[in-house]
Amino acid sequence: MVSIESWMDGLAGKLKKQFGPRLLFLGLQGSYGRGEANEDSDIDVVTVLDWVTLVDLDAYRAVVSAMPEGDKACGFLCGAEELKRWPKFDLLSLVQDTRAVHGSLDGLIPAMGRGDLAQAAAVGASGIYHAAVHTYLYAAREDCPGFLKEAHKGAFFTLRALYELRTGKSVRAKRDLLPLLDGDEGEILAYGLSPTGEPLEDVFARLLRWSSAAMAEAAEWRG
Repeated sequence: MVSIESWMDGLAGKLKKQFGPRLLFLGLQGSYGRGEANEDSDIDVVTVLDWVTLVDLDAYRAVVSAMPEGDKACGFLCGAEELKRWPKFDLLSLVQDTRAVHGSLDGLIPAMGRGDLAQAAAVGASGIYHAAVHTYLYAAREDCPGFLKEAHKGAFFTLRALYELRTGKSVRAKRDLLPLLDGDEGEILAYGLSPTGEPLEDVFARLLRWSSAAMAEAAEWRG
């Protein structure tokens, strides 16, 4: 598995050489950032430049491709002005999930409040609900397990937002959040960590029940 600290340090050095002071921020998010990575995990890199052109993207791609196991790299890159204008609800997971390697997000991201957190929960839950209905209706049954695995992994971000709305506490990792949840919420997160052999119909039913309830709660928090 990638030695992520060394890998990120190496990437930071190469990007500083390539972009100099134009590199405003470099961070790590995703499973490596949360300490949940395995051999198959992507390396989710967050990069902010002062601005971004196609020439910059080509240069960035060349740097990342030259890194050991650079094919595992993915993530988020944008310019500073675009980041300031980004929809706030979509920035929440970026802020909560990203560990700084170079620079700081302070001053690059606008202030966010509970309304943005509630909107993030609403968007996440509604997306899962829509995808679950569409998949159950139209997908081949052999494709459903893969969808359910990814949908439950994505549910973590909505579960985390709802927990923070209720308690005011932010939880970074899935395994830290799991013991704090019960009922459908606990089962949803547990399935995302380790899918069970339950009948697909039962898993879909729980996912729809939970995402519907999550949308309702998010709507209450939004007022």
